Amino acid sequence: MRPISTLGRSRHVLSAGAALAIAGAAALVTIGSSAQASATDLACGRPASASSNSATAGHADDCAAGTVWQSGTTKPQQWQVDLGAGTIVDHVTVTWGAGYATTYKIRTSSDGSTWHTVVGTSTGHGGTETLTLPANTTTRWIQLYLSQYAGTAGFTIDEVAVYGTPGTPSSSSTSSTTPSTTPSTTPSTTPSTTPSTTPSTTPSTSPSPGGHTWNVTTASGLTAALAGVAPGDTISLAAGTYDGAFYATTSGTSSKPITLTGPRTAKLSNSASGCDPNVPSSPAGISYCGYGLHLNGVSYWHLSGFAVTGSAKGIVLDRSSNNILDGVEVSDTGDEGVHFRTDSSDNLIENSSIHDTGRVQPGYGEGLYLGSAQSNWPKYGENGGTGQDRSNNNRAVGNAFGPGIAAEHIDIKEGTTGGLVQGNTFTGGVSGENSADSWVDVKGSDYTLTGNHGSYGSGGVLADGYQVHQIVAPFGCGNVWKDNDSDLGGVGGYAVNVTDQSRCTADPNVVYSSNTVTRAVTGLTNITVTAGG
Repeated sequence: MRPISTLGRSRHVLSAGAALAIAGAAALVTIGSSAQASATDLACGRPASASSNSATAGHADDCAAGTVWQSGTTKPQQWQVDLGAGTIVDHVTVTWGAGYATTYKIRTSSDGSTWHTVVGTSTGHGGTETLTLPANTTTRWIQLYLSQYAGTAGFTIDEVAVYGTPGTPSSSSTSSTTPSTTPSTTPSTTPSTTPSTTPSTTPSTSPSPGGHTWNVTTASGLTAALAGVAPGDTISLAAGTYDGAFYATTSGTSSKPITLTGPRTAKLSNSASGCDPNVPSSPAGISYCGYGLHLNGVSYWHLSGFAVTGSAKGIVLDRSSNNILDGVEVSDTGDEGVHFRTDSSDNLIENSSIHDTGRVQPGYGEGLYLGSAQSNWPKYGENGGTGQDRSNNNRAVGNAFGPGIAAEHIDIKEGTTGGLVQGNTFTGGVSGENSADSWVDVKGSDYTLTGNHGSYGSGGVLADGYQVHQIVAPFGCGNVWKDNDSDLGGVGGYAVNVTDQSRCTADPNVVYSSNTVTRAVTGLTNITVTAGG
């Protein structure tokens, strides 16, 4: 072991610092340049663990070159370190072995249980890489969430170094969960580990940074908080069951989002498929009955940590944009789990778990539903139903879909464009009802699908991993697949089945050779494979 100076470990970094746009985290990642806010490695010798071979996880932060943590070969994998106290973290440097990650992200946590993505990249190149975190990121735990590796033997990490300002926040500080340049006065979306047991239906007299905190323990308290919030406020749910018709109609702002947060043991439901006579009736014709949580015409909401279950539909967004769903769980829904519709654009769902959907209507039990079918445009389309449903530029990053999802894990409808599906896991087959026979059905255009992992396992139907259909021209074109791996279990035909490529000559769908498939009846794809990716 080499000696450790009082200034921490030196790092050899590449001289070319390229700023990469991060899809799915909206933060800056610099590969190969070094942020210099602190020279002290806060991870050195700290307790580390991992999703596989955890006994050797400490080799990745032992301040010694050549001792490595080698993961198993399944994907994704996680490696995390406990810094011991809440700390302002500036940047993370990773020195890779041969099995470097091409797609990975940095996640933070205040409790080692609930994680939030702050930066990530899909263009990792090995060697030594430095990822710069958003300003004033405060966390106790740092995790590398590893999605795709070079080679065939898993991920190999020589060293992880974490730099920041030690000892500034208290150990109870929560991690920054806003992956953007939002000022530090933005309220944290990390679930409180010690929620108040005192019900409150009025804002706290001691406002949280940027707004008031509503400490909620009852369904009626949640209804009152949703009706009374203002930009910058936080609604903090205590553990417990909340049953009713919950909806939001007040928007936050980019600098003062509204936060609804709680632990997974805070469970919203709408078991009676209840409606509320005070729910606004616009847009006309939309039924609000039975939703676990409904965002109606709002922007800049952060939903974090809690669960939605036992509802006709889980979380529904109508005319709602620039919202973040981070670390939520949606399960046991009669129909869809999460639905972005009626021109709901630029939303992000990340680090979330969606499973056991379509319990009543399997053919309508999609995990994540983006947009609306053409047949529903009169109800959900723009301009009073005379146009399409332009729910564009939505992102699904690092989510776990399945098992028990009855329809497609993600259904991307005609009329939508420009979204991102990255680093998600798809587990299990589907019902086969209402044409549901793949993990992802793409009918929109110009989506990027990268670093996703699908595994059939057993049970249900799986004709293909991904399918592309052109329902309405020119949609169903210009979609790109790279770095995805699909295990079709010996029942699925193609990993990517593009059914209408002949109609996309001006904007073809592209399947890169970086995609892999195992146990396929037919093969990787039915179109010409493009080298690279």
